[in-house]
Amino acid sequence: MRPFALALAAAALATAPPAAAEPSLTLNGVAIDGVTSQRFENATVVIDAQGNVHIEAKGYTVRVAGEATTPAAAAVPPPAPEAGAAGAPARVTRRYFLAAEHPAPSGPQYDLAIFINAQWIREVKANEPQVVMEVTRYLRPGANRVVLAPTRRSPGDQPAGSREVALRVVIGEGNVGGDHVMIDNPLLEMTRSAADLEDRPEEHVLVAR
Repeated sequence: MRPFALALAAAALATAPPAAAEPSLTLNGVAIDGVTSQRFENATVVIDAQGNVHIEAKGYTVRVAGEATTPAAAAVPPPAPEAGAAGAPARVTRRYFLAAEHPAPSGPQYDLAIFINAQWIREVKANEPQVVMEVTRYLRPGANRVVLAPTRRSPGDQPAGSREVALRVVIGEGNVGGDHVMIDNPLLEMTRSAADLEDRPEEHVLVAR
């Protein structure tokens, strides 16, 4: 619950206290006799043996107004935060691209699944010689979890080729110039050769800004 402040007119505090025989009203241990037109959410109300009513409500405080003209027990919510105020989520200001390359047609024969922050992005098939895509919208400022999961199309205990034949993946900061994408600041790379036998996913941390 958002905190609220209850303003009590100073003039009201200066009046004589209620007679001992009359029950009193408190909010979080502070007397608020005479308060009207208030509603308390998520509150506990206790009536003691003398008939006094004690309200316990988290998020509410009582303050004494400096002027007698202040309406008694006026609820004063805090100001709403302005757009772009401190603490608001920042935005990624750089552009980020992924480039995956298979040396087709006799490449390492890996399909590649791409995940960013536990979200499936796409699968790059082994018969796709080259894939370039922008991934900026999947990133948030700071650390991002990137999982690259290659799967061999022809599983077995024999390598599909030499280590010189490999699937290569690069993700980094870049820009677009004409019909070309340039990754001028590579942030993570993965290489999986045709000589590898295991479908080992790789997890990386990419810090976006």
